[in-house]
Amino acid sequence: MAHVRANCKNPSQTISFQPNIYEAAENYLYDHRKKNFSHSVNELIAYGLKYVALMEKKKERERLLS
Repeated sequence: MAHVRANCKNPSQTISFQPNIYEAAENYLYDHRKKNFSHSVNELIAYGLKYVALMEKKKERERLLS
């Protein structure tokens, strides 16, 4: 369950990263000049979720065509 601080509208959660994923997220932060690490991780997760949805649609189309 996420924690919601009184002075912040966004829930927070503590997570662990594999070292290579942490480094990639940190590189994304600096390479794309994001505000902070949370912002960059949120954006990467959003991109990943969009990609998963796109792949699911593609699989469904292929299933219907076969």
